[in-house]
Amino acid sequence: MIKYFILTVLLAFAMQVQAQQTDYSFEGLINTELKVRLRFSIEDQKAEGYCIYVDTKDKKTLTGEIAEDGTLTLRQKDGERFEGKIIANYMYKGEFFNNENVDQGTFLFSKIETPITEDEALLSGAGATSKETISTSKPKQSLTEVELNDILNKYVKEYKECYQKGIDPMKCRQYTSRAITEIFNIDDFKDPYVGGSFLTMTEAYDKISADSNWKMLGEASNSSTLTEAIQKANEGELVLVAYAFKGFIQLSFIRKGEGKMSSKWGAKVPEVAIFFNNDPSKSYASKGLNYLWRDGSNIEIWIKK
Repeated sequence: MIKYFILTVLLAFAMQVQAQQTDYSFEGLINTELKVRLRFSIEDQKAEGYCIYVDTKDKKTLTGEIAEDGTLTLRQKDGERFEGKIIANYMYKGEFFNNENVDQGTFLFSKIETPITEDEALLSGAGATSKETISTSKPKQSLTEVELNDILNKYVKEYKECYQKGIDPMKCRQYTSRAITEIFNIDDFKDPYVGGSFLTMTEAYDKISADSNWKMLGEASNSSTLTEAIQKANEGELVLVAYAFKGFIQLSFIRKGEGKMSSKWGAKVPEVAIFFNNDPSKSYASKGLNYLWRDGSNIEIWIKK
């Protein structure tokens, strides 16, 4: 009798947990160019919500469900749909299909803390930053090495403490953009919709990939690319290093210096300032690329035109 009672209680508890509603807010890019904000709730494996296409201010209703393998499908009334998986509640990643079931490319959305009340301002155009107001000039920094080290050491210390204090990881992941914004005096990596906030590393990478004002010099596996990157960094330009690492984009920027010959890489390798995503304790104001990665494969070098 007791056995059946316990089973009944466990079953009731399981049904209660299953019926709990979970709310999600994401924002990111389709094909690194079309910015979309998603808000939806999931209850009993069913999803309801809406998406906003930021550039066109178009709001569309979403309905969908989660399959047994964890795939979340969100459909618009026009038949277009998102298909992907939520990763650790901080990312929604997958493929976007049109109403003829043709794959239109990939999407990568990151969790946002933007209040839902901001959506109406976004739809009306208030608070949005027009492309004309964003500086397109090539960023340069004129700080002394002492001044630069002081700024970076401060940010690295705060970055490590951010995780130790249990602050929302999304806030911690803004430190790379915060440091670059202060050092190079540019607005590229400020959040255009939330005052005082900055882009995470993934969001920053999505932006430069989609922005015609930025270009990829090449991969770090190419010695001539590294040579050009070192030269531009020594001229004070912002030279970004991007690497996809364990589900996240890892961003850093190259420090001034001649670089050091690495037998492992077979080339002169620059030092970078890096806020390490999955292990904050490995963050440095200056550290050689060859110390951080065994080779230059799949490591991209980006500059602003």
